[in-house]
This record gives sequence, structure tokens and C-alpha cells, in this order.
Amino acid sequence: METKYIGEHLLPGQLGHFFAVLSFMASLVATIAYFNAVRIKEAPLQDSWKKLARYAFVVEILSSFAVFGILYYVLYNHFFEYKYVWRNSSRTLEVKYLLSSFWADQEGSFLLWSLWHSVLGCILMFRAKKWEAPVMTVLSFAQFCLASMLLGIYIFGYRVGSNPFLLLRQAEENINLPWVSLPDYLSKIPDGNGLNPLLQNYWMVIHPPVLFLGFASMIVPFAFAFGGLWTRQYTEWTKPAMPWALFAGMILGTGVMMGAAWAYESLTFGGYWAWDPVENGSLVPWITLVAGIHTLLAYRSTGHALKSTFFFFFISFVLILYATFLTRSGILGETSVHSFTDLGMSGQLLVYMAVFTIPAFTLLIMRRKEIPDVKREESSYSREFWLFVGSLVLLIAAIQITFTTSIPVWNKLFKLNMAPPTEAVFHYNKIQIWVAIVLGLLTAIVQFLKYKDTPRKHVTQKLLWPTVIALVATALIGWLGNINFRAYGAGFLVAIYIMLFASVYAIIANTAYIFSGLKGKVRSAGASVAHIGFGMILLGVLISSSKKETISIDKMKMIEPGFFGEQSKENPRENLMLPRNFPIQMGAYHVTYAGDSTVPGDPKTYYVVRYEKKDPANGATLESFTLYPDAFVNTKGQEGLTPNPSSRHYLTKDIFTYITAVPRKDAANDTAQYRTHQVQQGDSIFFSSGYMVFTGLQTQPENRNYQAQTGDLAVGAKLQVYNKNNEQFTLQPVYYIRDSTYQFSVPDTLSPLSLYVKFSKIMPKDNKIELEVKEGGTFDDYIVLKAFIFPYINVLWIGVLIMIAGFVMSIVQRAKKTAEKVAVKSGKIAVSEEL
Repeated sequence: METKYIGEHLLPGQLGHFFAVLSFMASLVATIAYFNAVRIKEAPLQDSWKKLARYAFVVEILSSFAVFGILYYVLYNHFFEYKYVWRNSSRTLEVKYLLSSFWADQEGSFLLWSLWHSVLGCILMFRAKKWEAPVMTVLSFAQFCLASMLLGIYIFGYRVGSNPFLLLRQAEENINLPWVSLPDYLSKIPDGNGLNPLLQNYWMVIHPPVLFLGFASMIVPFAFAFGGLWTRQYTEWTKPAMPWALFAGMILGTGVMMGAAWAYESLTFGGYWAWDPVENGSLVPWITLVAGIHTLLAYRSTGHALKSTFFFFFISFVLILYATFLTRSGILGETSVHSFTDLGMSGQLLVYMAVFTIPAFTLLIMRRKEIPDVKREESSYSREFWLFVGSLVLLIAAIQITFTTSIPVWNKLFKLNMAPPTEAVFHYNKIQIWVAIVLGLLTAIVQFLKYKDTPRKHVTQKLLWPTVIALVATALIGWLGNINFRAYGAGFLVAIYIMLFASVYAIIANTAYIFSGLKGKVRSAGASVAHIGFGMILLGVLISSSKKETISIDKMKMIEPGFFGEQSKENPRENLMLPRNFPIQMGAYHVTYAGDSTVPGDPKTYYVVRYEKKDPANGATLESFTLYPDAFVNTKGQEGLTPNPSSRHYLTKDIFTYITAVPRKDAANDTAQYRTHQVQQGDSIFFSSGYMVFTGLQTQPENRNYQAQTGDLAVGAKLQVYNKNNEQFTLQPVYYIRDSTYQFSVPDTLSPLSLYVKFSKIMPKDNKIELEVKEGGTFDDYIVLKAFIFPYINVLWIGVLIMIAGFVMSIVQRAKKTAEKVAVKSGKIAVSEEL
């Protein structure tokens, strides 16, 4: 007899899975129909196949959106009988984060990718014209592959995809648990597992849709290039592909930088970029696509670099698929903080990558001799020559990033034991800084070169003043900004100054080109504006990174080595412990932890951190503000915390603060044990109601509990004690040796503060002593925080906005040119028909 389960809502899941299967079948039909529309040359049959393909693709679009709507419906209504809902949401989750829980897991993110493909396909059906069939064949096949990721059915014993509407009791990991067979098992699930704390942020609502639109749009340039090879129209595809390539570059670049902004505002990378493998997986395809855009520009003007353009457009989409494999196969589990876990689809992801990579590059190799090429060599004073050089430099950057990111892949593939770089940031920066230098210089100079050849005198005259101004500006920035980053030696500092010149040069030279080369025609200056933004990004990255200052220096050495655990890479000296309501000096500020608070329905704890800057001369307050860094503390019974930073924004800098440790509120208070501290003269020890400073040793100790005898070797530890009200006390525990053999310790006590201190050891080699401290109440009301100053970080963010504006201007400009040519051509046709 079949068990009837109480409270299950089966219809939404059944409908959702039906539409997922329908999407899979419709995309397959669309792929076959569009393929035949390309293959068959008879016009009536061709139109018939195209009509069928359009109907099938419309069904696929409707099915994809139906799956989206149903999945959101079950999430919104907290139907925890569905594994996806239970795993990624909870009743306490704010409504605004329901979308975050939608694409928090693999199935939802694949569906989001498919939705964007549907939107792009709808546009291409109406706008691609003669390229509709070949381009839509590729896109429909990609939809077929993505739809297979949502099937969750077994074919010959292999599970294809993962069904987002799988019931919790049907999941393989739960199927042998006794409670899932109970008719009322839902009554035993009061709430869901909840959304990962890192994802409970507004950036998670807006960043993934933009990034996945970038992923989805990357297939369009690929599809045009593949269609050109497939139909042997080797040159015609380049014109309609250019606006799509610009669009893909703009959107993916925006998504990458939105991820950087998310990391800066909401993650604890200590900034906006940490060369995390997931970050790299999004960045590398953008780099190669930008390279392809520039080789396409060279081809459109001179006929050179068409083969290179094919290569770059192909490799860009393949790298998107490779990044998908890296982040979803679980292979990056130990090297990335925000990759997905393996759902058993690694083989399917590899097949997805292979079915696009192998045909594209096989066709490119087989037909390489048919691809038109200009035989004459480019002049070294031509624009196309340096565009190609710049593209090769971008390719080198992509190779270096991809190779290091793929270390877990190399280890698994070739049975190696390569270790990822211990200092990942410097490992990448020491190579990429030279890439940035070359790109900055090329961005400045290439605009002034003409296609095919440029008179030497022309280049010299046009670049003279921008070069002089850039040199002067670089010298002023280096001098006034005191850029003196010596952490990695003098050689790296030299590279920093060269990059400083290259980025300033890119900004000034491209600004000059708008007026000298384009005669002030700003509407035609999309490329120059994008290059100005790129130069500002380089400048912002350089200054904010090389001048980044850690101000949370633990000068009083309150945090002992090992405080953060043996596996932690956190530097204790760069973290400051703040007892509650006790001002501590931090850089130019006095910082006070004023307490914490929670909001009903919000699982985060908000910590109140007050900054105050005073005039050293008279003590007057010059500035004061309050930051509210927050953290998910001990979520789901787990130790540790997941913090989110809080920043004070200025025009010229940001003060960036986040919590790195808090005491466990459920820890049992142990007042019977001493805590050991090893200190040297000048060090401080904090306790619950104040702190003490070890000021030195006294050979004639003053402690009423110590009774001196002849021959004693005694020494007292002089301690100056301060409570929260700034009242001062003294303590002097004694350590002595009697009869040249026996060692003793005489504690000293401070009754008003319930404080007991023992002097237990002298360590002459380390010039330290060991003190043991015990008090009536355990010191458990504090936070540990980390704070940076990022100077001129706004240069970076403004540069991102300007670069995006440049992309938009270029897309609009090319769309207008295309429309004008179509209008002229239509006019000529109309005139000829009239005649």
C-alpha cells in the first residue's frame, strides 16, 4: 500500500518538472529545425524548417519562464518538502533574499542562465535576419545542454542533470532515513536549512543576474563566428557580430566589477579583489573577449587578424564553460571560498564544454586556409599591428591566470601534488602588473596611430604634450602621494611607478585624442571614453592597493599568536581587541565598541563601533562617526562567525572595518582558572573591567604578602592598572628563589576589581616575564576587528562607470551606422525600382 504523506504540495513540483522536460525537448526540436534550415538550400523547405524552429524556441522560452515561476512559488511559500527549498531558504529569510535563494544553488543558476539565453534568442529571431538559422542553431543547442542540467533523470544508469523539484524524501542521501517514510514527516521539519550567510546581501540579489547575462551573451559572438565558418561566409559575420561582442564585453565586465564591489562591501577579502578562483573564472573570458574585439576592429579596417578573431571569440565562450566546470564540479572546494559543491554533474559539464570546443576548433583548423588573409605585413607604425600585440598581451594574462587557477585540475588530471601559491595576491600581481603597464601604454598610444601606416612625425607631434603632462602628473602623484610600497622589494616599487605612469598616460592621452583626433566629437568617442575608464581603473587599483593602510595594529599585543586558530591566515598583529565601552587608539582615531544589537527577523548581530578623532593640541573633537559592521554569529550551532564589513566613505578615501572575532556567548564562565600572558616592558593585558600595563621589574618588591628572608632572590613585576572609569591602581606580584633552589610566586590582588595576578616565570632569553591573571568575572564582552584605509578607491569605481559608458557609446554609434547604411541601401533599392 502506497504511503500517503500529509501536507505535501505535489502539483507545483510535477508541473515544474514537466516544463523542465518540455524545455529540454523543445530546445532539441529547435536545434534540429534550425540546423536543417541552414543545411537545406531550397527556399520553401528552408522557410518551413525555420518556422518550426521558431515555434519550438517559443515553447522553450515559455517553458523556461514557467519553471522559473514555479520554483519561485515553492520558495516563496516555504514548501520544505522540496529539497531545493529546504536547502536554500527558511521562514526567517527576508523576502528580498528569496531571489538570492533561487540562484544560490546549481539548478537555479543554470535556470537563470537559460532564461537569459531565452531573452537573447527572442531578440536574435527578429534581428539576426539571414544569420538567424546558423546563430540560433548554436544558441538552441546551448539551451538543450542547459535544459539537460535540470532533468534529474537516469539514462542507462547515469543521472542526467539535477531536478530542482526533487522531494526531500526522494533525495539519495535521505532515502534510508526512517523519518522520511513517516506520513507526517513534514511536521518534523519546522524550518529550512536557510541561505548561506555570505549570500544574504543585496549584492547577491543584483550581481548574479548581471553576471549570468554576461555569461549568456558570450555565446552570441561565438555563434556568429561559428556560423561564418559553418556556412563558409568567412567575412560577412563580422559586421553583425561586433555590437553583440561589445554588449557581451560591457555586461560581463559590469558583472565582474559588481562582484568586486560585493567583495568590497560584503565579504572579508580585505578589499575588492583577492584573485579567488571564482573571480578569475569570470575575469579571464572577459579578457579574451576584449582581445577579440580589438582584433575584429583591426580586421574591419584592414583585413588583418580574421583568424585571430575566430580564435578569441571561440576561446572566450569555451572559457565560460571551463569556468562553469571549475566552479560547479567541486574541484575548487579547498581553494575558493564561494564555489559550488559537486552535484554529480562533473561528467556532464565536461561533455557540455567538449560539444562546443571540439567542433569549433576542428572547423577552424580544417578551414583555416579558406579564411581570407592579407599577405602583406603590417607596418609597426600601424594601428592594427599594435592592436594585435595588445591582444597577445591579453592572451598571456589569461594564460597565466588560468594556469594557476587550474592547479587543482592539473593535480587531479596528472596525479601531481602542486600546491596553490601561498601568497596568491602577489603571485598574480607580480606578473599582471607588467601586463597592466603594457596595456596602459598601448591604450594611450594606439589611438593616435592610423590603420595601415602612420607618418612618424605625426605620432611624435600628437603624443608630445600628452607624454609631458603624464610624466609631470606621475611625478606629482608619486611625490605628494608618498607612494613607497616596499613590501615586495625595490623592484616591485619600480614596477608600481611605471604602472602609475602608464595609467595616467592612458587617461591623459585618450582625453587629448578626443579633442585632437576626433575634433571634440564626443558622440564618436566611445572607444576613447572606455580607455579613459580603463586607465582610471588601473590608477584606482594601483593607488588603493599600494597605499592601503592597516590601522588596526595591536600595539599593546592583546591578541596572542594562535588566537585565530592554527589554520587561519589572519595576522594577530593586524587585529585589535576592543573591550566594551573602552576607547582604544587606532591610527588617528580613538575607537570604542559601544555594544551590539539585533533586529527581529534578522539573524545578523550588528556591532556599534564609534570612531572619534581629536586635536592633539587641545583635545577638541575634530570628527566622529559610527560604523555598524555585522556578523552571523554561531549560525546553526556552528562555531565562528560570518562577518560583513562597514565602511566610512570619503571623497579621497574609505575606512573599511569588519569583525574578525567575538567571544562565544554560550561559553561557560570559568572564574577558577588563571590565564597566562607572556609580556615584556610596556605590554598591556586586558581584563573585563579594564587593563594593566607592565612598567618594569623592581628588585626590592613591595608586596604585603611577601615576607623576605636572608638570601632570597626576589623581584616584583610593577603593574599599572586602569579601570573603565580611568581610575588607577598598582599591583606588584613577586617571583623569588629561596635557598638557591626553590621557586615561589606571591600573587597580588585588587579587591575592587576582583583581580588576582601571579608572577610565575622569568624568560631572560626573550626579555619577557610570564604573568597569570584571574578575575571574578570572565572577560567576555569585547570584539576583535580589522580596519583598513583605502585611499582614492573612488577612482576605481568612477573608472568602472566611465568604461561602461564607453562601451554603451560604442554600441550606440555602431547601431546608428548600421541603421544609416540600411537606410541608404533601402533608398537606393527604392530608386532603382522606381526607375
